[in-house]
Amino acid sequence: MSLPQELLDNDLLALTRTSSSLSHIAQRHLFTTISLGTTTKNPLLVVLLARNPRLARCVRSFQIRLEHRSPVFKSFYNVLATALANMTGLTSLELYLRSSSVLHKIIDDPDVVYPRLRQFKCSFPFDASVVRFLAKTPNLSSLSLDYIPSPSTTPLPLCIPPAIVPHLTELAGPLHAAMDLVPGRPLASVQLHDGDLTEEIVETLANTTSSLVFFSASTSSPPLPVLRTISYSMNKLMYLRLMSTQNFLDVPDKVSFPVYFAALLVIAHVQLFRHSSSMSQTFFTKFSI
Repeated sequence: MSLPQELLDNDLLALTRTSSSLSHIAQRHLFTTISLGTTTKNPLLVVLLARNPRLARCVRSFQIRLEHRSPVFKSFYNVLATALANMTGLTSLELYLRSSSVLHKIIDDPDVVYPRLRQFKCSFPFDASVVRFLAKTPNLSSLSLDYIPSPSTTPLPLCIPPAIVPHLTELAGPLHAAMDLVPGRPLASVQLHDGDLTEEIVETLANTTSSLVFFSASTSSPPLPVLRTISYSMNKLMYLRLMSTQNFLDVPDKVSFPVYFAALLVIAHVQLFRHSSSMSQTFFTKFSI
């Protein structure tokens, strides 16, 4: 019979106060996973991790979520930056913040690296600071960039050496980040949050060192030519989601269904294809080929 996690945590907390010999072991378990957000606010914990590098190195999963309207002093970001620089044992990191400034202390210190980090999620723009941080995560496999650029801004292309995140297999984020990160890396899953997929972009994103099995994107072009290019360029796909941002006459119906089916037949492993238009017309096809 297993005990509730709350009782286990209380027992571990008691051990840290009553037994100096077991304190280090108990603290290692207590600080394994930390999540701070709108319902779990404890800024003093961040201060503790900033002041105690030994404890910070016990953290394996760290998540912080601050609302954009939340008043946060610059001094808190400075303390958070120090705490993050101390958490070099992380395997998962999620930063839902307004700015990537918390990464500056990390990227400016050549001794700070994250060899165990496998998953990184953030809500700030994909810029040079994020790229420099990724250079310190040699074994990262999953990257989620929860940020959509404004239509009025054009993100600058970033020259990202192949040595950065060479083991990346999952990417979710804006199109310009995918164009920089997908080619030459072993991506198996790509989910685009923005951008306008074209046939040329499909061919670029197909240049992975592995085979894509999951792909999701949107396009303002007629969907059928894009779908045909996807079928020939990404022929190992198992799941495909294509959203049309415009209304076209060639969305799947009883007449055009055979044409779409013929295009999808090229993808021998596809199990699910979903197409939806801006008018919320949705088309599902499930295959067992």
